[in-house]
Amino acid sequence: MSPKEAFRIFIRFQLENGEKLAHLDLSSEDIDKFISGVEVDATFYDELENFLKEYIGFYGENYGIEL
Repeated sequence: MSPKEAFRIFIRFQLENGEKLAHLDLSSEDIDKFISGVEVDATFYDELENFLKEYIGFYGENYGIEL
């Protein structure tokens, strides 16, 4: 599986199954459009990186990460 395919599957799963996203009632077409857009959106990756950095900073020790 390519990294691009793995990314698409992960994002699709989150959008289809996230409880806090369910109220958006996104169609499969909406999800495809979103994925196509964020794949090339540097801001999305910046925000994702910031989230991961912050999350690891707060909860990393719970997963055995020593910072």
